[in-house]
Parts: sequence; structure tokens; C-alpha cells
Amino acid sequence: MKKGFTLVELIVVITIIMVITALGVVNFAGINKRSRDSRRVADLKKVSIALEIYRQENGEYPSAQAGLVPDYLEIIPLDPKNPTNLYDLDIGEKYSYELYAHMEDSGSTTGTYSGGSCGETCNYRTINP
Repeated sequence: MKKGFTLVELIVVITIIMVITALGVVNFAGINKRSRDSRRVADLKKVSIALEIYRQENGEYPSAQAGLVPDYLEIIPLDPKNPTNLYDLDIGEKYSYELYAHMEDSGSTTGTYSGGSCGETCNYRTINP
């Protein structure tokens, strides 16, 4: 009698491996989205802090994010998925601003906001404290 695996056993094992691999890929993609969204929130917080320091020293907010470099930010943070996109900064009256970003994970959003440099509708906003 020969020892070895039958065709049915091999098919079952290969199917199990394929299902586990598919689940791993789906979970990994979700983790990457949440990771990039966390980075976006941290970037907006960093810009927000730099804007507040700039306002304290100059009496008003800069007209653009470029006014924060190099004294208040080392570099202007860029979107982690599309590094050609800046986060949208909308300077309002003397003491107001809004920062916008586009989040990939719907659980990370704060609403829907149109326009800006997101290239599409932004779904995350932070405003001055």
C-alpha cells in the first residue's frame, strides 16, 4: 500500500489556505486605511498647533500653510496616500480657520464638506479651538 495524500485531501488543504489568505489580505487593507487616517488626524493636529503658535506671535493666522515653514513646521504635511495633496486650510476671520482632509475609513469621518484641495469631498474637519 502506497503512503501519501489523496486528491480530495490536497484540495481541502489548499482551499483552507486560500480562505485564510483572503481573510488576511482583507484585514491588512483595512488596517492600512485606519493607519493612514490616524496619520491624517495627527498631521492636522500638528498644523493646528503651528497655526496657534503663529497667531500668538503674529496676531493673525498666515494666509497659507507655506507661511508656517520653516519657523513653525519643518515641512508641510502631505496626505499619506497621495503625497501631492496638501490638506485644505481655510482661513476665516482673524481668529478662525478650518482644516480639511479626506478619510478612507468611514468610521474616521466627522461629516461631509465640499470643495477644498482634497480633490473630492472632504469628510474630516478640524477647526480652531
